[in-house]
Amino acid sequence: MKVTCPQGQTVAVQTSSQKKAFVAHFAAEVCQSCALAGKYPVLPGKRDTRHHLRFTQAEAQATERRRRSREQQKEGRNLRAAVEATVRSVKHPFPAGKLPVRGKFSVACMLIGSAAMSNVRRIQRYLESKMKAENREINPSRAGNSAQERSGVSIFAFAKAALVVFRNPAKPLKLSVSC
Repeated sequence: MKVTCPQGQTVAVQTSSQKKAFVAHFAAEVCQSCALAGKYPVLPGKRDTRHHLRFTQAEAQATERRRRSREQQKEGRNLRAAVEATVRSVKHPFPAGKLPVRGKFSVACMLIGSAAMSNVRRIQRYLESKMKAENREINPSRAGNSAQERSGVSIFAFAKAALVVFRNPAKPLKLSVSC
């Protein structure tokens, strides 16, 4: 593992002498001439003149989460908003956001069903948007007028066809053997 300071100095990370944390040693010459010397928790050692940065595994993980969060915000995505929207779409069908059943098994079944339906609705919207985009590419002059685009893509048509097959299976063949 390596650590890089804001000025671009990259150093290797080692475990501390007591094996409870990690330590990174920076060159003293670079740290003394740095304009950001007082803003970061890099301190010179008493016996070792190099500047060192100590941190635990938990601090390293928190820093990594903050870094990933900043990258996603730069991209224009907000994962927290996406998670909140997903939770809302699962809770929304129930009155006051509360399940009408009790018991772990019943609650689990209801939540799984609600989450599955939310996923089916999202897949449906995705397929419809994909079909509309394909229709626009094929014939841009008739965008919005095709029968396919008006009726939409139905994921439920496939499910209905599958259920019809399972409900009305073909009659078993009767074999007759004669001599």
